[in-house]
Amino acid sequence: MSRGISNFNQHYSNKESVIFFELTTHCNAGCPQCHRTNRDGLGKAEWIPLKQWTLDKFKKVFPPEALDNIKCMEFCGTWGDPMMCKDVFEITEYILNESNANVLFNTNGSIRNPDWWWEFGLLGKDRMTVVWAIDGSTQEMHNKYRQNTNLSLIMENMQSFSAAGGISSIFTIVFKHNQSDLYDIATLAKNNGAVSATFVQSNRFRPGEPQYHFIDSKGNSDFLEQTTRDNNRSFYWSSFNLNNEYDMIRIKQESEM
Repeated sequence: MSRGISNFNQHYSNKESVIFFELTTHCNAGCPQCHRTNRDGLGKAEWIPLKQWTLDKFKKVFPPEALDNIKCMEFCGTWGDPMMCKDVFEITEYILNESNANVLFNTNGSIRNPDWWWEFGLLGKDRMTVVWAIDGSTQEMHNKYRQNTNLSLIMENMQSFSAAGGISSIFTIVFKHNQSDLYDIATLAKNNGAVSATFVQSNRFRPGEPQYHFIDSKGNSDFLEQTTRDNNRSFYWSSFNLNNEYDMIRIKQESEM
């Protein structure tokens, strides 16, 4: 038996398994460097089929006895945004009611409305974390990468979810255009209910090519530029507590470099 399978079996039997799961290939955003995005127009790549999980199918794959061994179910957004899944509320409710597992979502957050997010926060409380993709403190800056999303709506949704008891964190992809905005992003997120932040530099530039060219949804040529900051691993990919003064100072220092 391989080491990986052995470790999985051990984690599973110890009720420590973390499941990384895709709920759908649907997405409302058009992020230029995303795996699912066609850089010519920012639509869905033609080879990706549009699919999503239903509650019934999820129950068949994860009956209560299987959920009982899972520590956390993480719904990622690699091929689609999980909040685009029609049954996401019901699937989450099923997990929380039938197990002790925690739930984590990665989302652009510009989906549904504050009332829906309030109910979602009440459902999950401190067993649910939502990681919101925030790439600028203004709509123009945020939309440079996270295209077709509305920053004001995201903030309203985050605030509503957090006020209802859900745990909010943010995830920021750093480019040249937003590298000096990290402190403002963190402050905006903190003021709307987020408790932590993670910053990462885009790794989707080819060696020797600091610009990534694309055609936007209106047919205009545009490009992203690679950050000029050193990829300091003690800062990037770290989780910062937005209620900790020292962590906020570190974010501010990185923004002002």
